[in-house]
Amino acid sequence: MVIADDHELFRDGLRAMLTAADGIEVIGEAATHDQAYEQTIARRPDVLLLDVEMPGIPVLSTISRVRAEALDTRILIVTMHRDRVLANHLRAAGAAGFVSKSAPASELVDAIRSAAFISDTDGRAAPVASILSLREKEVMRLIAHGMSNEEIGRSLSISVGTVKRHNTNIFTKLGATSRTAAVQKASRLGEIESPRS
Repeated sequence: MVIADDHELFRDGLRAMLTAADGIEVIGEAATHDQAYEQTIARRPDVLLLDVEMPGIPVLSTISRVRAEALDTRILIVTMHRDRVLANHLRAAGAAGFVSKSAPASELVDAIRSAAFISDTDGRAAPVASILSLREKEVMRLIAHGMSNEEIGRSLSISVGTVKRHNTNIFTKLGATSRTAAVQKASRLGEIESPRS
């Protein structure tokens, strides 16, 4: 299997734990989504253990590319997030399952073994449609840049009321309750580019 997580200490712990488990061999590691894709294509593991939030291409793109080019690799998401919208999109893109980073070691090992044996009828996931409309993405990008509703309205030549309606639709679609949460979720799903820190 390939372990993909941007925290070296976490990868070290996973590798040590999984190496001790019967029937599991760690054959590669990655610290970015791009590396996860490259390692998977090069090594063709049975399972890619993939973190959601890593530098590089969006997680949905990583999953789609791996599913298209490494048909026998199953993708198991390991994440600290418990986000139904995100989980649904990751499954639709082709993720075989999810494990919380707070789960016990035995649960992770069981999930890896289960993922390795999941059957796949045609080897490909259906294309994942964007959650947000083009206009909602424009509004979301401006929210990510810290603009107020008034500033967004002026920038897009729409009324503040229209901006507020877009905000409501965006929050509903993303399952977000604040601007910060909406930006984070939109970024994780690849709807907008990750805000620069």
